[in-house]
Amino acid sequence: MECEIINDFCDSLRRTGMHPDTIEDYRRGIDCFIAFLSKEKVFSLFAAQRHHIAGYYLSLTDQVMSSSTRYKKSRAVYALFEYLRESGYILLNPCPKPLRKSNGMPRTIPGRDSLQNAYRRLRRSIKPFDMRDYLLMDMAYSCGLRRCELHRLNVGDISANTGTIKVRGKGSHERVVPLGRQTLRNVNHYLYHVRPKLMKAGNVTNALFVSWNNGGKRMHLYSINAVFHRLRKRFGFDRSITPHSLRHAFATDLIRNGAPVQDVSKMLGHRKLETTQVYTRLMPNDLRKCHARYHPRG
Repeated sequence: MECEIINDFCDSLRRTGMHPDTIEDYRRGIDCFIAFLSKEKVFSLFAAQRHHIAGYYLSLTDQVMSSSTRYKKSRAVYALFEYLRESGYILLNPCPKPLRKSNGMPRTIPGRDSLQNAYRRLRRSIKPFDMRDYLLMDMAYSCGLRRCELHRLNVGDISANTGTIKVRGKGSHERVVPLGRQTLRNVNHYLYHVRPKLMKAGNVTNALFVSWNNGGKRMHLYSINAVFHRLRKRFGFDRSITPHSLRHAFATDLIRNGAPVQDVSKMLGHRKLETTQVYTRLMPNDLRKCHARYHPRG
């Protein structure tokens, strides 16, 4: 019965227009909560009380994850119980409302030396999946793409004539992002010399990034995380080399080198300029130097 209720909950999210990737995140968050309840000898969602849920929230702080991921997992549980209340299964939502304590910034952002080392070491490999992962890392940093946006990219999204790529972001909003000359060369090399080696004969897909293990099918969203974990383990990359941190590095490096915040905001796909302005918090020393150089009383 509870499985059916969870399926109904996910269907309700689908009807609101929530993206399938986000719905899958919610389902995974609920699965984590159910596993926690099982360890606590609570074998039904309807038996979970407020102190059980608060204990689950607390357990998330002991795990290695970003505050944003922690919030999403707790938010999934809150949304499920809110659905149970609205559907008449329970009278009150027992969940403490999760609080977003993150400003959206990672704890660390890869520095120039870390990035150059990662590029240099990965470029040496001639294995097809390493060459694919090289482009995956390059597009995360050079184009500022989210993990879900890398996952959704299609071959047809690339425009070699204009040197741009069409990106489908949050809420199915589309934007066009410049590739840069070096990244465009890397894309062309991947398309003509690497991607065909990852495809099985007869398998047709428009996905840009395809899986070695699945014979050329689109890479799973969570396989992208696995790629970066494998790269850190095999090549000794800095722990800050993740899709999310590379996106932040893209933004901070542009702003640091004088790019207007409005333009960076468009490339990132932010709906509000204030979201982009948080990147200025990462460079107080740069801002102090700028003030000292240009302000008449600096």
